[in-house]
Amino acid sequence: MSSKIGDPNRTLSDSINVATRSVHTKLNKLVVSRLPLAQPPQADDASQYVSGLLHIAPIYITFESLWRTILKMPESLETHNSEQDGPTDTSCGPDEVRPEDRPSAHRQLTIDTRIETLLTNLYFDGLQRSSPLQQDLMSLTCWSDRTLSEQLKNASKSPVLAEFLAHIETSVGKSPHVLLAYAWVLYMALFSGGRFIRASLENIYPAFWIPASAQQHTSATLGGFPKEHLLPLSFFRFNTHEDGEDLKQDFKKRLLESETFLTNPERDEIVEEARRIFEYMIRIIGELDDICGTDKEAAEARLLSLRSRDSLVVQRERREQIKQKTTAETAAERTRNWVEKALQRLT
Repeated sequence: MSSKIGDPNRTLSDSINVATRSVHTKLNKLVVSRLPLAQPPQADDASQYVSGLLHIAPIYITFESLWRTILKMPESLETHNSEQDGPTDTSCGPDEVRPEDRPSAHRQLTIDTRIETLLTNLYFDGLQRSSPLQQDLMSLTCWSDRTLSEQLKNASKSPVLAEFLAHIETSVGKSPHVLLAYAWVLYMALFSGGRFIRASLENIYPAFWIPASAQQHTSATLGGFPKEHLLPLSFFRFNTHEDGEDLKQDFKKRLLESETFLTNPERDEIVEEARRIFEYMIRIIGELDDICGTDKEAAEARLLSLRSRDSLVVQRERREQIKQKTTAETAAERTRNWVEKALQRLT
């Protein structure tokens, strides 16, 4: 690991962004190439999207639960109703998933007071995504809390996801400060790429999201509420006046203020953990391709199209730069000729 990662002249967030740029770009393109495959007209219902959430939720549940364990906070999550974005169909059982039913249980961790202070300063409820994820899954499926817990456990047994969850437990247990890598990568992603994903999903007709078991019950209510209240997209929404932008800025400010608590080796470990997160997420997409029967050729063709588009954009920018340079050089040459002619007339 380069000692430059711990350079105090570079913020921790900048260090993470620089070190993960290539894998970040790769993951973004994989997500963008597969997102349409879970939407109409390629998908008739939200089952593919549910499969994706079932593989994302355990990651947030695991690292957020570990965080609460470290801070000796109650293990119970917020109830689904506390962050409800709209009317709830109680027939879908919006009960809270009990701690003992979660994908993993955590032993009590003891940490340095310095790190505990840092993690306490960076923890605030508005960013937590475990409850919104579970809320979305229950809305999408009408599962009971028990069934949701069982499904999350089943998803967590998928080889790559199981390996990732075990890695989180081990890594955080050994070095609790690496929780900052998970917070930065997994929360900040929702304020960038997550906005794009949400905008894409919000354009889908509301009936697409209604599980078959609830369609008759809810069909009469479709015209009674704004469309955004009917969409199970709590994962991408933040319950603030600025839709989470204020939380984002607050988190970045607190991180900048708190990173002075870290030693350079700890900073290096956080940056390295951030890189591993992206690598695991890339592998999980491959695992989801197998589970969902994704048309990899179609996805790869779309990815190639994105790469070609990026190449065209680069070529267009280069042509524009050359054009601007040529124009500037031509203007300079005309100015020189005018000045020379003016001087000749004067002499």
